[in-house]
Amino acid sequence: MSDCSAHRVPRAGLDPIDGPAAALAIIRLAVRSPSRSETIVLLLDHDRRGLGVTVVSDTDRPDDVVEVVECIAHAAAGTGRVGAMVVTSVRPGAPAPDPDDPDRWLEMSDLADAAGVELVEWFVIGRDTVCPRDLLGAMPRW
Repeated sequence: MSDCSAHRVPRAGLDPIDGPAAALAIIRLAVRSPSRSETIVLLLDHDRRGLGVTVVSDTDRPDDVVEVVECIAHAAAGTGRVGAMVVTSVRPGAPAPDPDDPDRWLEMSDLADAAGVELVEWFVIGRDTVCPRDLLGAMPRW
């Protein structure tokens, strides 16, 4: 791996996760191979530095991601250290996005906000990688 910061994975607690490329660099390290249904949550502090990565296996139903976000946002809010999260749904071989993904984005964003945690982004990795937020025309939160 190069020492060039453009190629280095952000260091937990030190480097800010300031865009999709930095977030995906970390997320790709957590995705299982061969690919299987899972939800990956990247927890960030209030300065958007990485605190931890949580992987929830067997999230086969598209709505499972909503439950994962609700549980993790509420648990993280109690620590006072978590300010934001980036979520990824891995749906092997599935066309992305699912028609209901824009509604899921809105629901997860509301759940995270209610817990005092910002949902910065949600990536859906299937045949392609998409951000349902884009489908709504919502502004990036980076």
